[in-house]
Amino acid sequence: MKNYLSKIENYISGIKIEDYISKLKNKNPFGVVISLIVLIFLLLLYFTIPTFYNYEEFEKEIQKKVSKEFKLNLKNISGITYLMVPAPHFLIEECDIYFSNDPDEKILTAKHLKINIYSKNLHKKEKIELKNIYLNKVDLDIKFVDIKNFYNHLRYNISKPIYFNNSNFFFRDQKNEIILISKIKKFQYFFNLQNKEKKLNIFGNLFGSNFNYSWEKNFSNPYISTSNLRFKNPNIYISNKFDKNDNNFTKAKTNIRFLRNYFDLDYRFNKNNIEFISNTKNIINHSKLIGDIKLDPFFFDLNLILSGIKLETVLNYLFSHLYKANKTSHINFNGNLKINLNEINNRLFENLILNINFFEKKISLSNTSLNLKKMGKINFSDPLIYEKNQKIFIKSKIKFEVNDQQELFRKFLIARQNRIDLNKIYFELEYNIDDGNYFLSNINFDEKQNSEVVFYEVNNIQQLNNLISKEFKKVTLD
Repeated sequence: MKNYLSKIENYISGIKIEDYISKLKNKNPFGVVISLIVLIFLLLLYFTIPTFYNYEEFEKEIQKKVSKEFKLNLKNISGITYLMVPAPHFLIEECDIYFSNDPDEKILTAKHLKINIYSKNLHKKEKIELKNIYLNKVDLDIKFVDIKNFYNHLRYNISKPIYFNNSNFFFRDQKNEIILISKIKKFQYFFNLQNKEKKLNIFGNLFGSNFNYSWEKNFSNPYISTSNLRFKNPNIYISNKFDKNDNNFTKAKTNIRFLRNYFDLDYRFNKNNIEFISNTKNIINHSKLIGDIKLDPFFFDLNLILSGIKLETVLNYLFSHLYKANKTSHINFNGNLKINLNEINNRLFENLILNINFFEKKISLSNTSLNLKKMGKINFSDPLIYEKNQKIFIKSKIKFEVNDQQELFRKFLIARQNRIDLNKIYFELEYNIDDGNYFLSNINFDEKQNSEVVFYEVNNIQQLNNLISKEFKKVTLD
């Protein structure tokens, strides 16, 4: 039987379609029809050969080939079938996938695992060549040890292509608690034999923002690898170059583009910690990032310094995405992010210090302040980001500490007869992020609440001048 099937394969593979059709043209129509029927029959017969396999025995063969060619371990295989369309492939109903033989290092339980195969050697199951692995709608439950194993897989193993679509990525810390969830639309992992490059492409969504991630390494220089990460909204682009020369730390150089700020960053990491070190020799626009991320337990403490950015740009980008993150962040995603905005492109303000604290799925903006040029400092208390009528707002109580009264009076054109001795001004601020409208209310010169709250819309410096002059006039008249 095997010899017969082998002869069929050799016959089919030896057929040159163009020559065959050319020969058929010289025959009568009846002969052409008969010849085509025979050819189609032989093709169908050949492609149905794998349906006759003993799949209880073939299971071990599949496991061996996947382990050798994809560097993955398949266990607990249930239900293997062979299908011809749209191309020859094996379909595994369910199985567990591991990076290693360790029973605690399962990556996922895959349903409907598709293994595409080449069309030659179908008559000998031991010689069947696997083409790629394809998965759809899977949940990747990744622990830190899996990240390490996958990293080693990326750097050292040469495997055939692995693809999956429309899946979920769950990342757990060393206490097995979920700290990150991401949607994965496309995952492409393959080796380009022609130029000896290994590539990884991921298209997904994180914290409500779509991203593209790519990684590649040329095996002609195996210690060097590069990666690129791009978020579409907000527009953030991060490029990395990794250099691994020792077993303890991997060094990396990063270029970041964010809100028209460009800066270089050096950092290093090992299995427990990522440390960010701004490259002071090559800082562009005086922007930098310093701090570290601890992985066990997960916690970050970062200080981001940006310069020369419009205040409204930061508010529109940052607060809208903080609102989305507040709805999607995980309870174990904890840390502090301090943002310093220096040299703000604004007529009134010069720098903003924004403290963002992530703790057990809550986001706090405590200890946030904004400096007015020479005049004083605005302190925000109890900031709140919320949605109303499908628009995002930020609301906060404000305490303005006056440092230079004369500069304040001059800047806001306060008439001499309306000037008073004061150290603090209290009011409430509400900002519509989508429309860019500001609203002030409960303005007073002590901490008492006004009996009647009136909202004032302020969208330019002239409106602000008129409002402040009016409030000083009310106090002097009283």
